[in-house]
Amino acid sequence: MIRHHLASATAFIAVVGMTGCASVQHQPISTEALAKLDGKTVATTQYATPDFTAFTAGKAAFALLGAAAMISEGNEIVKTNGVEDPAIAISAELLKKLTAAKAVKGTPAKGVQPSDNAAALVAANPEAQYILDYKTLNWMFNYYPTDWSHYKVTYVGRLRLIDAATKTVIAESACNSVQGDDKNPPTKDQLLADKAALLKSHLAKAGSACVDVLAKDVLKI
Repeated sequence: MIRHHLASATAFIAVVGMTGCASVQHQPISTEALAKLDGKTVATTQYATPDFTAFTAGKAAFALLGAAAMISEGNEIVKTNGVEDPAIAISAELLKKLTAAKAVKGTPAKGVQPSDNAAALVAANPEAQYILDYKTLNWMFNYYPTDWSHYKVTYVGRLRLIDAATKTVIAESACNSVQGDDKNPPTKDQLLADKAALLKSHLAKAGSACVDVLAKDVLKI
């Protein structure tokens, strides 16, 4: 039984990881491209709230049916507790850093984008010279492989900086963050208590970690 649970969990996480990260390049911005950002207009993007996965040991044993149930439960947790997609705060903080470093003129996202196609994003923001495109690829809470009753929070997002003139991506990378307390990990009930306060806290920490890494290592600011 333990082996079955671990195999199911490993397979599910592997599929999610491949779905989220297979096409993401690690492409820091070039020195030349960074210099051209000075004073330019940069638009941000926003997408529909992605599926959240409540990865529990009981559901992990049921393969694809279990995966559907975990996503259904996760989405209900997000809706009921008002859990915000970390992409919103991450995008805002990255734009703030770009504004401070390169004096760019930021414009807010124009509603929810139906597609992350670069050309479509450029068309939706005709006044912008660059598109700061940030999107959550995967977010979940998942149990420890050796402790099925305690949980950590996993977050994966993708940053792209798009040159509107050429409709090309000039900087791109994924951010992966796992948040929790390995010495005193919470139960599911503790993670979701008080309108999912601890879950929100872990996601906020993941967001801050992503901002720091992406700003320094990818945007070079």
